[in-house]
Amino acid sequence: MTRDVPDSVISEVPAHGDASADLSRFAINQITTRSLSLKEAVETYARHGVGGIGVWTNYADEMGGAAAARVIRDAGLFVPCLCTSQWVNVTGGVALARAIEENRRRIDLAAEIGAATLVMVPGGLAAGEKDLSAARGRVEEALDALLPHARAAGVALGLEPLHPMYAAERSCLNTFAQCLDLVERLGAGTGIVADLYHCWWDPEFPAGLRKAGPERVLTFHLCDWLTPTRDVYQDRGMVGDGVIDIAFYRRLLDAIGYDGPFEIEIFSKFDWWLRDPQEVTRISIERCAPFVAPRGRAP
Repeated sequence: MTRDVPDSVISEVPAHGDASADLSRFAINQITTRSLSLKEAVETYARHGVGGIGVWTNYADEMGGAAAARVIRDAGLFVPCLCTSQWVNVTGGVALARAIEENRRRIDLAAEIGAATLVMVPGGLAAGEKDLSAARGRVEEALDALLPHARAAGVALGLEPLHPMYAAERSCLNTFAQCLDLVERLGAGTGIVADLYHCWWDPEFPAGLRKAGPERVLTFHLCDWLTPTRDVYQDRGMVGDGVIDIAFYRRLLDAIGYDGPFEIEIFSKFDWWLRDPQEVTRISIERCAPFVAPRGRAP
């Protein structure tokens, strides 16, 4: 059911100014410390008191699903998502069948490691293609084909709207409203992965969060938009270093009743990927703590 929360309600929710020690709903997406193996990332985050880890497929594959599941479970971490799907926006029956089958494998991997969601990044235009509408139609058909397997595995398909600059290559799912419409058509077993880097610019993003309500937001990615941005793919800002009003979005999420996870996800070839991952973990916690406390308990 759509929840229409006016801006006047959001303004009544207190801003988050002081750090909170409760990191139970906070996860670090492991690409933020990409030099660490999955085992090293799990140990590092757990040692710092982080509640969860967003896992990437290549790291889990390197370790093996069963071993990854055991390490994560033994550390007591939750897994908000597995990143990401195989691109499905391909032409030709054989290529599409292979992509669907690989995504079924990734759904099984997500279930094995306890990930609630497989993040769907479907690809953009096929080689030589210029028909964006047709590309989006193929993506919907592929998602519909994957849904029975995802439902049986208990893993949600998380549609992540990517900034329109990604439309030609990485994903033709580009606005929150577009993804929410698709979720409504596909039904149970789907939801939205909301990432501030991709959505903060969209004037319809706040209204989209209200319309989605807490049930259809699967996880919420924290980061910042730097000015200037030196590389649109790998120059995300650390929380607090850019122009996004993160406190506003936390207040909005509180107002609609969102109780799900928050993840920091940083791609940063010029800065954070060059630093000691222990330092990156510590600073991630310091910057994110004011925004990730349980609803009703944040400062």
